[in-house]
Amino acid sequence: MKEKRVAYPGLVAVMASRGDTHASLGSILHISTSAVSRRMTGEVEWSLGEIRAICEHYKKSYYELFDEGGCQDSR
Repeated sequence: MKEKRVAYPGLVAVMASRGDTHASLGSILHISTSAVSRRMTGEVEWSLGEIRAICEHYKKSYYELFDEGGCQDSR
């Protein structure tokens, strides 16, 4: 069976700390649970509007949620 990778460990960590699921994030973004799953594995890219909504919802920067280790937020 093919192993799914987690493309956004920062987002996963914040979701876990708040008890959020793919279904609850989908509800916030008005997309299906499977659509969230495809984005979380990197199969489908997040739209700019989705990224903005997620950052606003969690009150976190793009770098805290979506950076895969290549950049650091200099603020």
